[in-house]
Amino acid sequence: MNFDAHYDVVVIGGGGAGLSAAVQVAKNGNTCAVLEKAATTGGSSSFAEGHAAFESDEQKKRGIDVSKTLAFNTYMNYSHYRANPAIVSKFVENASTTIVKMREVGTVYESVEITAPDQPGELVTWHLPEGEVARVIELLEADAVRRGVDLFLSTRATEILKENGNIVGVKAIDADGEEVLLGAKAVVVGTGGYACNPEMMDKYAKHNAGKALINIGSPTNTGDGISMVLAAGGVEDSNIGTRLLFPIMRDKTITSHTNAAGFQPYLWVNSKGERFINEEVALNFGNAGDVVVGLDGHMFWTILSQEAIDHLVNVGNEVGIGIYVRNYEKLVNLPGEIQADAADASRDNVFAADSIEELAKKIGLDSAKLRAEVDEYNKFSDEGFDSKFYKKSKYLYPVKKGPFYAIKMETGIMITMGALKIDEYMRALDKDGKPINGLYVVGCDAGGMYGESYSLPIPGSANGFALTSGWLAADDIIARINAKEL
Repeated sequence: MNFDAHYDVVVIGGGGAGLSAAVQVAKNGNTCAVLEKAATTGGSSSFAEGHAAFESDEQKKRGIDVSKTLAFNTYMNYSHYRANPAIVSKFVENASTTIVKMREVGTVYESVEITAPDQPGELVTWHLPEGEVARVIELLEADAVRRGVDLFLSTRATEILKENGNIVGVKAIDADGEEVLLGAKAVVVGTGGYACNPEMMDKYAKHNAGKALINIGSPTNTGDGISMVLAAGGVEDSNIGTRLLFPIMRDKTITSHTNAAGFQPYLWVNSKGERFINEEVALNFGNAGDVVVGLDGHMFWTILSQEAIDHLVNVGNEVGIGIYVRNYEKLVNLPGEIQADAADASRDNVFAADSIEELAKKIGLDSAKLRAEVDEYNKFSDEGFDSKFYKKSKYLYPVKKGPFYAIKMETGIMITMGALKIDEYMRALDKDGKPINGLYVVGCDAGGMYGESYSLPIPGSANGFALTSGWLAADDIIARINAKEL
């Protein structure tokens, strides 16, 4: 096979996992190329706020105690023991080292936090860097280039090449549309999952919602790496359908105060006008996402009264949206924004009315049914006890004072997780459970870290695993190259 260039390692995907791998390869004096099909690096890592670690020095200097034992057991319990213990253990053991490695490239950590103060059992693991993870990506890219990594942007890998059963390189289409063949002793795949591939979403997930999902992650996450690894003999992980979902408004930014209001644990009704759940599920946005995707139309309406609006503006929200809308933040922009949204005739996801009956007609619900639901909810509010779904009284804001608003919340997706079966060294496994020599899978393309749902009690898990799995894969590759196994 005639190659255009040879490297010790070719990395497919220039997100957090891929760049972490590339820097580690180069630090050890080995040659490396990164192929990124987008015009910039980062992938979904560019949208991440922080990453998880356990017993880190950043936690210790802040008096935060989250043991590796507690983290491991939390992952396993939350997954109902469907996560791979060896992979979870490998991540938990090494995530604190990732903090050190990221500081070595210039990262400064501003705080270590949780995401939702009222969410029971959440661990203080969310390490928030200055400039968020987008800044970490910039630093990793700069360090990789400084160390001699060849970074090929707008270059789409199309095939992982094998010869006599061995991984020998990658076929790609470069920025000029030309086919290139790059030889490699090992290939690392970290293409970020398949959140932007509706067909894959419908194939692997439980709900036929692929085309309905609102993606806020990288538009390049179309499952390319997964398809290439499968073609090279890899196999799917048993939890390949795991996704990080959440309720969100269509055509609104994550910083929108109307969107934040729609996410609050107040009164939610489905497409039939029926209250369907204890809205406290909003305190765990991953659980809330799993709920909304299972509803008819993959949506619900949040019904707000002026009482709720006043509370959100003058007192603050009940649950924020990461660092974009902070927990307990006063939604001071809400009155003007929601009124403008409701007055926008081109919008079909925000409505206002002076009565519940009028509001019901505007959103296509039976007026009598919605009136009955609101009356029952107000009864619970007056009594301070929700006898239907047992929601805490502090979230039972009455729906009595107009104007009334309806906000349509649909299903958003950040990332998919757990696609391909790997071992604890990040090596892709074949149908017999044996490692494919020289083929590694990292980040969201890799399976083993989760069960059916993302582990929200440990904030920062996805990006923490991405950054950690990258350099762990690199270390294993280097060791095997030095041992003449690759």
